[in-house]
Formats: sequence, structure tokens, C-alpha cells
Amino acid sequence: MIRYYLSVLLLFVFSCSNAVASREKNHKKEKTEVIKCPSMGEFKPIADSILAEGLRLYGHEKVAWMTSDSAGVHSKNLKDIGGYVVYEEDDVFTSVFTDDKEENVVFCGKGKLDELRNGLQWSNEVRPLSDEEKSALKTKKTCLEKLSKAYGDSIYNHPSAKGTLNIDIIKRKNGYRLYILQGTTLMGILPYGNDYIVDYDNDFNITSFKRCHKGYLGISVDSKEIVSSTHSHTPDNPYMTVTDVCTSLLYGRDLYGIKTFKVLSTHFKNGFFIWFDTDRLEINGMDMNVLKKIYGKE
Repeated sequence: MIRYYLSVLLLFVFSCSNAVASREKNHKKEKTEVIKCPSMGEFKPIADSILAEGLRLYGHEKVAWMTSDSAGVHSKNLKDIGGYVVYEEDDVFTSVFTDDKEENVVFCGKGKLDELRNGLQWSNEVRPLSDEEKSALKTKKTCLEKLSKAYGDSIYNHPSAKGTLNIDIIKRKNGYRLYILQGTTLMGILPYGNDYIVDYDNDFNITSFKRCHKGYLGISVDSKEIVSSTHSHTPDNPYMTVTDVCTSLLYGRDLYGIKTFKVLSTHFKNGFFIWFDTDRLEINGMDMNVLKKIYGKE
């Protein structure tokens, strides 16, 4: 099975050789550290961690999308809708829309991760916010207030995407992680980049702010059946990102049926090639020099 995927990836591997060669020359010119690619054994726990977090992020985004669509059809009165928040409880993702005063839930959607592609459990019955929902709303407000004060000038909605910035907050053992993803209303576009990760401790102090990609890349999807999609990462971004996983599933797989997503990392000396199988939900990676040896291209 691995050899099958390698054969699919081969053409792109060799088309990216110049980028890797340029990276190695820069190492020599600048006398910077040459970073060795991880072995497949070393990469597996890294890949598993990225995938697990990517699936959680996808769950937040997917339930928000589906609840918004369902509310547009089934809400008793759209004028009653104020804010919204998404949270996890056990293995269920829930998105609620509140009234203007944020005292009551006016529309709710929920589902487990493996159920969301097939449908959504929704309710348009008005009820008071639960303690969990009050806490999630408070967390969202506090995180956004702290983010706006500290990094508001560093975050922007990319105009060419013609969409909004989507906010997701995931509870972690030592605090919270806030993701910002660039959304798009354009059809036939995979919106990669212009994404951010912000970490908070349990007192909501920001401990880390990171831009996942340097810019925004709207990858076009034509009308033909698309089997795979590829983009490369700059040297300071070594692996497929959690946001890559989420975007690949949300837009690529769910909207356009794309089954394989590939990233070339130039962080490493030889170049490291990563591919994400959306059917099997697996991330694999390999040193490009190993790929060349397998196919006798050296």
C-alpha cells in the first residue's frame, strides 16, 4: 500500500527537487545547521499527534458549519440569534446559537466526529444555557479579548479569500489553544494559510502566538475529478499543520472529494515529503532521497 502512494507522489517529488537543492545551498552559504529528516519510526508519533489535534479542530469547524446551515432552514426566528460557541463534551461536538442577551440557546446542533458527515442532531427549542455552555462562552470572550489587546494588529482577514476568519478554542491539559482559520465563500478554492495558533494558560495569559503559514494560498479546484492536492511549506514550518488537516477534510474531502493531500517540507536537508490519506485518516512521511532510491532515480 505504501508503494502505491509513493507512485502517486513521485511526479511531484521530482518537480520539487529545485526547492530542496536551493535549501541545501542556503545551508552551506549561511553555514547554518543542516537538519536531518526523521525516520518513519520517529515521524509516526509526530504524525499521530498532528492528526489527532486536526480531527478535533475539524470536529469544531464541521459542527459549526452544519449547525449554521441547519439554523438557516429550521430556526423559528433568525432574528433571535445572537452569538454562538462550540464545545466538546465527552466525544460529542456541540454548537449552540444564543439569543441577543446570551441567556438562552435558540438553536443547537451536535454529533460525534464519525457521525457529522452523515447528519446532525439539531434542536430549535429555546432553553436556558447549561453551565458547560456558559463556561464555553466565557472562555471564548476572554480569549478573544486577550488576543485583541496583544496581537490584534497582527491578524487580518485576507481579502482575496472573500470569507471570514473562523475561531475555534480547544481545551488542553494546561490551558487553552485558540485556532484561527481563513474561511472562503468562493467555490472551487481550498483556503490554505493565513492561519494562527494562540496558546493560553489556565488563567488565560497568552503563552504563545504562532502564524502557521507565512501567507495565504487559495488552491483552485477545477471541474474535473481531483485525486490529490499539493502545497509546499517554508523552512520554518517542518510538518503538515493541524490546520492543514482540518482544511483538507473540511473543504478538500467533504466538498470536493479529494482523497490525498501532500506537503513538501524544505525544513530538512533532503526535503521531507508528507501525505495525508483522508479515507484511511493516516499521515505518512518520507525522506525524498529515500523516495528517489526506491524508484532508482539517483
